[in-house]
Amino acid sequence: MRDEKKTRAASREGLRPRKRKPYIGPAALFFIALALVTALAWCLPLRPAVSQKEKRELERFPAFSLTALGDGSYFEQIGVWFSDTFPGRDLWIEAAQSIERLHGSSDIVIYGDTETSQAVPVAVPTAAPTPEPSASTPAPTAAPVQTAAGEETTAEPETTEEPGQTPVPEPEEDEEPAWGGVVIEEEDLVTTGAVIQIGDRVFEYSYFSQYYCDRYAANMNRAAQLLAGKCRVFSVFLLKSTTLLLPRDYRDQIGCAPEEDILEYVNSQLVDAVGIDTYNSLLPHNGEYIYFRTDHHWTALGAWYVYAEWARQAGFEPVGLDQYREIVQEPFYGSLFYKANQSNRLVPDTVYAYEPPGDVHLFLELNGKDSLTNRGFENDLVTIVKASSTDKYMCFLAGDHPLCTFINNDITDGSACLIVKNSQGNPFCYYFTQHYQYVYVIDYRKYNRRSLTGFVDYYDIDDVVFCFSSGQAQSNGGNQLITQFVR
Repeated sequence: MRDEKKTRAASREGLRPRKRKPYIGPAALFFIALALVTALAWCLPLRPAVSQKEKRELERFPAFSLTALGDGSYFEQIGVWFSDTFPGRDLWIEAAQSIERLHGSSDIVIYGDTETSQAVPVAVPTAAPTPEPSASTPAPTAAPVQTAAGEETTAEPETTEEPGQTPVPEPEEDEEPAWGGVVIEEEDLVTTGAVIQIGDRVFEYSYFSQYYCDRYAANMNRAAQLLAGKCRVFSVFLLKSTTLLLPRDYRDQIGCAPEEDILEYVNSQLVDAVGIDTYNSLLPHNGEYIYFRTDHHWTALGAWYVYAEWARQAGFEPVGLDQYREIVQEPFYGSLFYKANQSNRLVPDTVYAYEPPGDVHLFLELNGKDSLTNRGFENDLVTIVKASSTDKYMCFLAGDHPLCTFINNDITDGSACLIVKNSQGNPFCYYFTQHYQYVYVIDYRKYNRRSLTGFVDYYDIDDVVFCFSSGQAQSNGGNQLITQFVR
């Protein structure tokens, strides 16, 4: 009987529920991982501020304001910041491009979406202003000019080739210039995209906005009117490598706006300022190393050819590149390198810089607090960039600063020139040191100390040169900054 009772008790004991251990299933693990990833995503120190691959500053976390909070734009700005600064951004981009390369390769590849471009109207020529010599400008003579090689000639300058390139023979008087740009042999054309990779180099799409071109020309004319009787005003409207290196019929087929027509249209609107023909200055030399393969900038050689055309129009004799000390830095992977999915096919660039002759010094003012007695700190004329292969272009002016000042102590007449530029103007301004005692270089995107008229009066400027890329000249932000400065 006792055994039977013990058996029943044991049986009842087995029916009692035991205390269970916590169970963590796949769903719980997912939400824990999601919480950790979210916490990491919002961790500000982990979010990058600069993309080395895209060579740009990323969106910054928006400053709080009641107005932005009320209209909802504050949270929209946070969304833009969040999506633009995700941790490991450059690694993810590189991974995506590596996957894209598995799709195959082609000599002509176009990535991204194009911007809508307007038709370029026919330029109506105006009475082009003839630059009057300034006080520091010698009267133009019929003396022969110097070529890039330093020889005196009345013909076009001889070319300076990148090592390994074939020189382009100069045309006869009645002969069309030899085409030295890219030869398109592939028949299948892709007509959408924003970046074009052809073989070992990358190009940008070109577009046209009549509104902003008119606004840019109006700013140039207004600058000349404000400075009438004080100094001359020149407009250097720079074109993309696409325009100079790709044949026009091919550009028409893929929807690129003809920048040579845009330049002609813009210069035709200049009544008081003098427009430099940057297209025909470079076209005879498009077989030379005038643009980088992996970057949107021109090279210092391309800048020299446009400078030479400016010098002729301004009444100066161009100084040949053989008078400069050549400084070579390589390899250079430019701003377009990481936009090309087949970047492994691209050939890295070489940066040639030309240090001007004479007792020339360069001063950098980083805070925009310029004065005649405080010009900032002295910097090497050409900066040696050792650490990064993506920043070799910073050898010119050590990058983009509010104000740079060149002083040539071999010239003592007090002559002064002001160059207002974006980054395209960095290699361009070195050549002006041979004609002025003072060359002031303003990056209009960063300088806000003085207005144009205030600067000209304060520094007693003889000539003003605006040097903008076609993209900046046709942008809303670029024109807003120019308008603010030209007063």
